[in-house]
Amino acid sequence: MLPRWCDKYSIHNKDIDEQHKKLFELAANAEMISDKPIHKGQVKFLLADFFNYMKEHFADEEKYMAKIGYPDLPNHQKIHKSIIQSMIDLIQNIKSTNDLKEKLNIIASKWLLEHILQEDMKIEKWHQEHLKKQSSIEIEEPLQNTYNYICSCKNKIHKVSYEIHKKIQTSNVHYKCKICQEYIKLK
Repeated sequence: MLPRWCDKYSIHNKDIDEQHKKLFELAANAEMISDKPIHKGQVKFLLADFFNYMKEHFADEEKYMAKIGYPDLPNHQKIHKSIIQSMIDLIQNIKSTNDLKEKLNIIASKWLLEHILQEDMKIEKWHQEHLKKQSSIEIEEPLQNTYNYICSCKNKIHKVSYEIHKKIQTSNVHYKCKICQEYIKLK
């Protein structure tokens, strides 16, 4: 029996989580028809729906990983390509309706859910650790050669060293105010 969606599978991105929920539903539908008599056309329709949604999801997920600066993005993209190629190979070698149902179940359980439960959870783990590192760096004290940054706090100026300013400007690194928890911006 396939697992059902729950919050422990969340990567704390509303759009990606909604897509994961939909993929869990599609996987449940695939499992449900695996031992029932069903017309080959219906299975093909479900498979095509699954395939198209996975491609859309993978593209969105890769954009999200790029946005947060996920360091293992190239490897994750290779995994996505491998899943899609394996899916194409399976679809091309279908012999019967039962074979089609079995392959759909393999796609749903092995590739998709294992991918979400293992690989996508690595994204969330890295992102949470990265956020902790960002918020733990001290930037409040005045320094020589500093840059002025602001946040949502009224009349609050954050004095940021050249090194941290350079990181903010040249990479996908952000720092939060310890008081309002908003990202600081160059004044």
